[in-house]
Amino acid sequence: MENRSDEAVREEALRGEATRRDAREGTESRAAEPPKEEAPLAKGAEEWNEDASGAMPAAVMETEGKHELAPAAGQEERDAEADEKKGQELDERGNERAPHATDGGLESEGRGVPSQMRNGDGGSASSTEQREKTPDREIRHSAAPVRREEASRPERTRIPYNVIMLKQDWRKLEEKAANRSNGCVLPPLALLEPPEKAAERDEQWLRDQCQRLDRTFASFHIGAKVVGATQGPTVTRFEVQPDLGVKVSKITSLIDDIKLSLAAKDIRIEAPIPGKRTIGIEVPNRTSRPVRLREILESEAFRKSPSPLTVALGLDISGAPVVTDIRKMPHGLIAGATGSGKSVCMNAMLISMLYKAAPHEVKWLLIDPKMVELAPYNGLPHLLSPVITEAKAAAGALKWAVGEMERRYEQFVHAGVRDIEKYNAHLRERGSSEPPLPYIVIVIDELADLMMAAPADVEESICRLAQKARACGIHLLIATQRPSVDVLTGLIKANIPTRIAFSVSSQVDSRTILDVNGAERLLGRGDMLFLENGSAKPVRLQGCFISDEEIERVAAHVKEKQGPSYLFDPDDFRQTASMGGEDDELFEEACRFVIAQGGASTSSLQRHFRIGYNRAARLIEMMEERGLISEARGSKPRDVLMSEDEWERWREQNS
Repeated sequence: MENRSDEAVREEALRGEATRRDAREGTESRAAEPPKEEAPLAKGAEEWNEDASGAMPAAVMETEGKHELAPAAGQEERDAEADEKKGQELDERGNERAPHATDGGLESEGRGVPSQMRNGDGGSASSTEQREKTPDREIRHSAAPVRREEASRPERTRIPYNVIMLKQDWRKLEEKAANRSNGCVLPPLALLEPPEKAAERDEQWLRDQCQRLDRTFASFHIGAKVVGATQGPTVTRFEVQPDLGVKVSKITSLIDDIKLSLAAKDIRIEAPIPGKRTIGIEVPNRTSRPVRLREILESEAFRKSPSPLTVALGLDISGAPVVTDIRKMPHGLIAGATGSGKSVCMNAMLISMLYKAAPHEVKWLLIDPKMVELAPYNGLPHLLSPVITEAKAAAGALKWAVGEMERRYEQFVHAGVRDIEKYNAHLRERGSSEPPLPYIVIVIDELADLMMAAPADVEESICRLAQKARACGIHLLIATQRPSVDVLTGLIKANIPTRIAFSVSSQVDSRTILDVNGAERLLGRGDMLFLENGSAKPVRLQGCFISDEEIERVAAHVKEKQGPSYLFDPDDFRQTASMGGEDDELFEEACRFVIAQGGASTSSLQRHFRIGYNRAARLIEMMEERGLISEARGSKPRDVLMSEDEWERWREQNS
C-alpha cells in the first residue's frame, strides 16, 4: 500500500510539473505574438469595485469572442442583476467617473483598468501565474457587456433614480415643468416682486380688542363672548358666540356701537359665519400688509391647477391663497368706486393667464375705453387684435364675438360634441391637422362708457354671449365703476353669476352688484367681496397687487419670445360698427324707396316704414356712406346721387 501511494504521489507530481510547463510555454508564445486591437468596452465596463467578500475582481478580457475566466457557479445570476443596475447608473450619470471612449479604445485615467489592457496586451506571464495560483478567485464584470451601438447612444437627460432630491429641488423641477407649455416657455416668476414678509400676530392688540368687545356686550346686557380671532393681511375676524336664546339681530344692530367702542374705521358683521355657530366681526388691522401677485402664483393652489384659465385673486381672512378658474365662472363682473382696485384686479387676472397659458391656448379681446389701462398688453401674441379704445369699434368687436360663437356651435354639431373640451379631444383622437380651438376671454375695462355710446348693440351682444358662449370657450370679464341699473341691467346681471365687489359708496350699489349689503363697508385698496358661481354668500378677500413696472417687465418678456398675430384690426371693427344696420332687413327696401322718391330724410323713412328715429337715422347714415345720397343740408331733404340701375350695379359689385 505504501509503495502504491508513493507511486501515485510521484505520478501526480509529474503531471503537475507537465501542466505548469505547458502553461509557461503558452504564456511565452502569447507574449511573443504582436498585440491585437482591443475591442471597445461598453460604457461603464471599465469601472471596477470590490465585491462584498473583499476579493478584488480581475479584468475580463474579451479576445477572439470568448472570456478566459467565467464567474463562479451560483453567483452568475446575482452578478448579472447587480452589473445591469450599476451600468444603468453610470449610463444615466453620463459616465462622470469613467474614462471617455475614443476611436482607439479607452482613454484611461490610470486607475481601475490594468496597464496591460490599456496598452492593448491580452495579458502577461505574471498575471497568468497569479491567476494559476488563485484558480478559485471569482472574476466578474462591473457592468454587463453591451453592443457597440448601445455604447455610442446619447446620454439620457432624465434624473438618475438614486440621486437624492431635496424639497426645494422638486419645487424647482415642478416650476420648470409648469412653465413649459407645448414648446412655449412661460415667463419666470423672477420678473415679479417677491412677497413681503408676513408680520407676527399682534397679541397685545388682539387681547385688548377682545376685552373691549366683551365689555360692550356686557354693557348692552347681551349674553355673548369672544371665542376666537383670525388675523388676515388687512382685517381680523373676531368670532363671537352668543348665549342660548340670544337673537342674532341684537348683535348686528350694535354695529355702530361696536365701531365706536373699538375706535375702528369701519367694521363688517357676518352673521353667522358659514359652517360655524359663531358670528364674525371683521375689524381693520392696525397695520395692513400688501399681497403681492407672486405670493399667489407661488402657491400650491395655483401651480397644481391644470386649467389654462386659472387666475389669482388674493388672500382670504385666514391668509390662504384664493384662485379661481374662468371656465367655472364662466363670466365675471367687477365693480367698485374709483380707486378701489378694479383695474389692479383685472391686470392681476391677465398676468396670471400669461403665467398659465400659451398663446395657442387662450386668446384675448381687450376693450379699454379709458385708453391707458390695458395699453401695455399691445403686441402680445395672445391678442386677437390691438387693444380697442373706441366705443363703435368695441360694439363691432362684440358682434364679431357673437358670430364666432355661432360658428363654433356649428362645428360642434358637425363633430357631434357639446363643448370645446370634447371638440379639441375629438380633433386629437382623429389625428386631424386642424388646430384646436383656443379659449377667448373678452375683457371690458369700463362698461358704463360703452353703454352710453351704443347701449342697444352692446347690451344685446353681452347678453347673447353671457347666455350661450360658455360651452364654446368664450368668457366675459366686465369691469365698471358705476354699478347703476342703467349700466348693469337685469339681463346682464342674470347671466353673469360670478361677481367681485370692491368698495362702493352706498348699500344700493352693493345690492346692485352682489344682491346683498356689505360692499359699502369695505376699506378700499384691494379689499373685496368675492361671490363665486354657486355660492350663497360672498367671501372677503384682500386682492393681490401688481405694479405697472411688473406688468411692463412680464409683457416685454412675452413679446420677446413671440410677436403678435392679429386676426383683425380695430379699423375693421370701426367700419362694421359705423355701418350699424348693414344687416338691417329694411336697408335695400329703404334704398329703393329713396330712389323712387327722389329725396331722403329721416322723417320720411319713419312715416313710411313705421320705425323709430334711431333706426331711420342709421339707415340714412348708411346710404350716405355708400354714396347713394348727399350730405345733410340743414332742414332740406338730401339729394339722391344714383339711379336705380347704378344702385343695382354698385350692389352687385360689393355683394
